[in-house]
Amino acid sequence: MNSSSGIPDDDYEEGSPTQRISADAVRALYNLNAVMTFSVHGEKHDFKAGARVFVVGRSPDCDLVVNVPVASRHHARVIYRKGKFVLVDQSTNGTYVRVHGMEEICLLNGEELPLVGEGVISLGRSVVEGDVDLVAFSVPH
Repeated sequence: MNSSSGIPDDDYEEGSPTQRISADAVRALYNLNAVMTFSVHGEKHDFKAGARVFVVGRSPDCDLVVNVPVASRHHARVIYRKGKFVLVDQSTNGTYVRVHGMEEICLLNGEELPLVGEGVISLGRSVVEGDVDLVAFSVPH
């Protein structure tokens, strides 16, 4: 900007937070063919990114029904956002997640966690090895 006139100079360049990425990189962020797998009681359930949302809870209308007394009817949901599967707690008692090789994480009041690799989810109570109601998950790399 020209300091005396207040008119922008032709050679003035403002730093831009915009980053250029290729069309292929953008498509990879929105791969609606990506699939993650859940399993509970030996039964597998696939969540395809194109479905946009996968609901876990006690209600029979959930995509994955887990009959645990401390679980909410619609306890948590998994959404596909910008190439990531994201777990969103929407429960009263929290959602507990243990990703393989990491410490347990407790989500409360709408908190979110991108799911990576493999691990387990416990609805409304801490993860305990051998709990038959743990929901195992696997996310493609």
